[in-house]
Amino acid sequence: MTTVPSSARLCPEADFPELRYRADLQLVVARWRRPVSAAELRQGYRATLRLAREVGCPFWQVDLRSRNAPDAADQQWLATEFLVRAAQRLAGPVCLGYLLSPKLLAQIGGPAAGSNQVAFFAEEGPLRAWLTQCQGARAMA
Repeated sequence: MTTVPSSARLCPEADFPELRYRADLQLVVARWRRPVSAAELRQGYRATLRLAREVGCPFWQVDLRSRNAPDAADQQWLATEFLVRAAQRLAGPVCLGYLLSPKLLAQIGGPAAGSNQVAFFAEEGPLRAWLTQCQGARAMA
């Protein structure tokens, strides 16, 4: 497994998203820095998966507070294509914790059903606690 410093950026040419692997927390952290188009959304998620594969980490914290809500087609792509592919490439379900603004949380609603664990939060503390629980459950399995 490749070790990536916590300050490593995967897509320095793009101004979205900022990607980091937090080895101390065993988390991939993606911070979306601005509203994005559908093509940019997909590019950003693919870059996140590349980093996750590189470090072997299925635990993701995704900060969407500066990004627009995905439209229905993008939500469908995430739930039925991307997360399925991510689980296959990471040899197990992805635990994906989203950090959202209250407005975005109201727009997006609840997570889609699937084999991956997805949860939405308005604060980082509860999100990290949830990801820690996911890590503990995975370790016990």
